[in-house]
Amino acid sequence: MPVVLALNPDDKRTLQTQVFQELRAMILEGRLRSGDAVPGTRVLSEQLGVSRNTVVLAYERLYAEGYIETQANVGTFVSSILPEAAMSSQRGNTVGGERVLASENDDETSPIDRLLVHKHERADGRRLKADFWIGRTESKLFPKSEWRKIVETKLRHQTDSMSVYGGPEGLETLRAAVSDHVGPSRGISTNFDNVLITSGTQDGLTLLAMAFKDKGYGFLHEDPCYLGALALFTAMGYASKGVQVDNQGIKIDELPKTGKWIVYVTPSHQYPIGSTLSLERRFLLLEWARKTGSYIVEDDYDGEFRYDGAPLTSLRGLDQTGRVIYLGTFSKSFGPALRLGYLIANPKIMHPLRDWKQLISNGTGWMKQAAMAEFIHSGGYRRHLRRIRTAYMKRRDCLVSGLHNLFGDCQIVGETAGIHISWSLPAKYGSPSLLEKSALLNGIGIYRPETGGAWISKQNKSFSQTVVMGYAAISEAKIESSISGIDDCLRGLEK
Repeated sequence: MPVVLALNPDDKRTLQTQVFQELRAMILEGRLRSGDAVPGTRVLSEQLGVSRNTVVLAYERLYAEGYIETQANVGTFVSSILPEAAMSSQRGNTVGGERVLASENDDETSPIDRLLVHKHERADGRRLKADFWIGRTESKLFPKSEWRKIVETKLRHQTDSMSVYGGPEGLETLRAAVSDHVGPSRGISTNFDNVLITSGTQDGLTLLAMAFKDKGYGFLHEDPCYLGALALFTAMGYASKGVQVDNQGIKIDELPKTGKWIVYVTPSHQYPIGSTLSLERRFLLLEWARKTGSYIVEDDYDGEFRYDGAPLTSLRGLDQTGRVIYLGTFSKSFGPALRLGYLIANPKIMHPLRDWKQLISNGTGWMKQAAMAEFIHSGGYRRHLRRIRTAYMKRRDCLVSGLHNLFGDCQIVGETAGIHISWSLPAKYGSPSLLEKSALLNGIGIYRPETGGAWISKQNKSFSQTVVMGYAAISEAKIESSISGIDDCLRGLEK
């Protein structure tokens, strides 16, 4: 691809610097986009009438700073992940073809503008060989046969239910099934009156944001945290504040001592780091909520998956004062496209949530509710969970052992639960952003918190070397080959 550069022999800058800065400007201004080919060094040197060495040195600087990338026997291209793309989404920059949130606060841009739409492909349109995106599940493990039989039975015998509106809180049979399920699995003692069926976690968060709006509550969240939650509450006008986490979860001593807050936490498997909120901190968080008159939103997004040891009782299960609102979902056990989840709250909160559900969507689709209720009551859901836990645990073991073989005593967090882990890249390999770019060139998607669907404040340096990897949707064979590919990338980065 030819490019037009304006070099000035009278400029005080060297020709090498001019080539570098001209090409960088073309990339940053969007005249050259991610994936676009750039001329070879010989071609450009002949075009400009300068020595090839001048262009080679300029290209080496562009490569070192992450603006271009080379593909063996193919050519040189504008990088799939640009340095400024990781710092500013106002220009519509991309990572692997999708928009990303900056790794720092950007008061001029609403977080809702920075939500990720992950496409599982490179900027040049080629699909990744292995994508370790957080939250992806294995579609091949969906119980198609059992689900089809249930749906066909409902269609044969209960089609009258499709001609009337149901209650906005959801089918009683499914709410009863959920309350029966979360008792032994999550330590929550409840009944169907305290359960509201949602179209997934984001729907539940929307109902909460509407119900508490203009009632004097601020929004507290983990730092880092799930971007979708922060984007929603910020877009709704809530004043927000991040509270840092460590390997025991959210730091209780950094919570505000005054004010009423909605505090959003992921205690079972912190998103995205993977730590588990310790039992001591769970009790301290509950006491803080009682004293301040605040509410805790417990997002148990992948709480169905525990591999090692007994799970800690959920915050809702420990709550004695009605201060915890529990969010559950079938997205990780069945797949996000099902759009089915649930919310558990005390009656005082349930009434406005029900009203908002009626106003926003007038309930969740009957068919999937009825089918899921039957699937749970019949024992099919329990059997399905056993199958996928076994499969995901094998993939977890494959990934963890592969990383240990690669690094030795590797610092891994979150391997006991959920469907993703985080690990710390040794400093000798440089910034994880370099590894992320190099892996993407080799068709492997690995991520940092800020490019993997999370928000992290610019002052939070605790996870500057952190890499996050979801493993549920990737076979053991692909995990093994990806580890080998990452090893190759690291050899090129080692200082």
